[in-house]
Amino acid sequence: MAASPFLLRILSKPTDGDVDSWTKWYTSEGLPALLSKIPASRATFYHAYNDFELSTKTPLEVAETKLHTVQLSHTDLEPPNDKTCLTMCQLDSIGSAEDIFRLSDPTGDAKHGTVSDIRVYKLIEDFDPKGGGRLRPPFILNVQVDPVDADDYNSFYHEEHLGMLNRVPGYRRSQRYELVKGHGAASANAPRFMAVHEWDHVDALDGPELREADASPNTHRVFGNAKRVNIRGFKSVKGFGDVQN
Repeated sequence: MAASPFLLRILSKPTDGDVDSWTKWYTSEGLPALLSKIPASRATFYHAYNDFELSTKTPLEVAETKLHTVQLSHTDLEPPNDKTCLTMCQLDSIGSAEDIFRLSDPTGDAKHGTVSDIRVYKLIEDFDPKGGGRLRPPFILNVQVDPVDADDYNSFYHEEHLGMLNRVPGYRRSQRYELVKGHGAASANAPRFMAVHEWDHVDALDGPELREADASPNTHRVFGNAKRVNIRGFKSVKGFGDVQN
């Protein structure tokens, strides 16, 4: 089943630091209430996950990392230890982005203090070689890139990188998105493009298949020249709508 044409991405943290209690409220009340008001076909809620080997993931201290001999400049837009609750809602349409933001922003709930980064994206590629369809992914890698050359970035992903990722054990599928609009100052410096790579497991991210993909001169060029990069892992907690849990 194809991905929906738009994506609502909500990255949040509870202001009191109690992620467990906030998650219980949001997955039982907050998110179901939101989904009843927006044109979403499905949604998945995630917690940040950092327990995997990947040399290029955004470090906890948001420093630079190396892709072999190439430096990657990680944006501090999303420090991995800050906002750790991620909601991805696939939307059939968006209408007014401002209406979507107003309905999606949980900061107005006085009983459940929340800080969020909310954005709307449009789908530019749905790569599903194994027919994963609506199955909830156990893990995702969320890869945000602000390339110096958008055409080169898109060609690289479409013609090379996704096919190489498909060789990595545990890989399931990917969607690629372009930012439509962000909500407020939190999204002011959001990278233009975002890839969502779904995984059955993340045990082979330091294996030979991904090392081969990372060793490509095209990978070095696109990621090494990028103005901003952010690579984070998330583990799914619960699916909604027509997601098969």
